[in-house]
Amino acid sequence: MSVDVVAHLVRIHINREPYDSPNPTTGEALYGLAQIPPHERLYREIDGDKEDKLIPRDDETIHLKEDGHFYSQKVIEIFVNTDEHEIDQKHISYAQVVDLYLGSGGSPSNEYLVKYSHGPAENPSGTLAPGQKVAVKDGMRFRVAGTGES
Repeated sequence: MSVDVVAHLVRIHINREPYDSPNPTTGEALYGLAQIPPHERLYREIDGDKEDKLIPRDDETIHLKEDGHFYSQKVIEIFVNTDEHEIDQKHISYAQVVDLYLGSGGSPSNEYLVKYSHGPAENPSGTLAPGQKVAVKDGMRFRVAGTGES
């Protein structure tokens, strides 16, 4: 390696494993460096109470900090009224399910009835009420219908 290349390498950690990466780099390069599978997403750990930052799997420039930490997380596929959605959380709230429904062209209503099935052992099926959340798993199904009531 030339001196120029070594001078621009930084040590980072992905899933607790150390790597030397060029700086700046791209999301695609980071996914490749740690061999992150297609069904996982990569996140940069952020200090404090802020949300960790998703690293897109693309060629956007990413500036690294020495000893920066990243982790991967499995993407979970769920269905809302037969529309497939990918989420990266272990739980989903009533409001998030309704937002997915409306984002897929669902009809606006004053209130919604949200039923689910094919869930994990702790909540295989049931009704999700406002303010509640449930654990999710791959292939879980949600059915959202506007009640029309106010």
